[in-house]
Amino acid sequence: MAAKSTSRFVCQSCGDAFLRWEGQCRSCGGWNSLVETVVRERSGPARGRPDGIAVGSGRAPVALADISETDVPRLRTGLAELDRVLGGGLVPGSVVLVGGEPGIGKSTLLLQVAAGLGRPVLYATGEESAAQVRLRADRIGALRDDLFLAAETDLAAVLGHLDQVRPALLVVDSVQTIASHEVDGSPGNVSQIREVAAALSRVAKERGISTVLVGHVTKDGSIAGPRMLEHLVDVVLSFEGDRQSRLRLVRGVKNRYGPSD
Repeated sequence: MAAKSTSRFVCQSCGDAFLRWEGQCRSCGGWNSLVETVVRERSGPARGRPDGIAVGSGRAPVALADISETDVPRLRTGLAELDRVLGGGLVPGSVVLVGGEPGIGKSTLLLQVAAGLGRPVLYATGEESAAQVRLRADRIGALRDDLFLAAETDLAAVLGHLDQVRPALLVVDSVQTIASHEVDGSPGNVSQIREVAAALSRVAKERGISTVLVGHVTKDGSIAGPRMLEHLVDVVLSFEGDRQSRLRLVRGVKNRYGPSD
């Protein structure tokens, strides 16, 4: 299956794409937010049929009333308040986006979760070195034999580590630092964030891996990147608080597996 490159002007605020440059984005109204981006698109027929018709999973539709009422299994994080906001814990195959200001404690929180899960965990960091993460883990007592660290910024490398570790939880810190070779552009731009998040979400669903993505926030407090990022994930959490205070607030903004109020 060959791949061809096409050029699009992508809005860095909302993620919408246009064929030509314009001073103002017609979708969100942002000025001078369109950036030319080269996207490699796959060409050829859809998988499984020579006539281009896509082939599904082959499973027949099931009556909604016949589906079991058994609760979805949960992975306890070891932090009772975080489990409560999540609706009882992490759901296998779910994708959680955690946003917060720099220095608020997102990495520390997720390192505690990784240490207390009691299952194999792959922690992929693109912002800090392995030595920096080791120092933090030693400080909070998060050193575990089943906690594996990968200092990577390449999406293909992170996905390759999944085959080696076979984790129950994948933590990506942060999604803005990971890049895919399928899309041109530097890590953190709209096209890269969208491609990386979509790929990680797809792998999480296929393999049943609970995935947590760390996201930066903008000056107005919203998660950086396209709004589509929040639609791609299952749960959106906001990590807030004063750096000088001992308390932090975890707020559920969106939750497909529990209440968000």
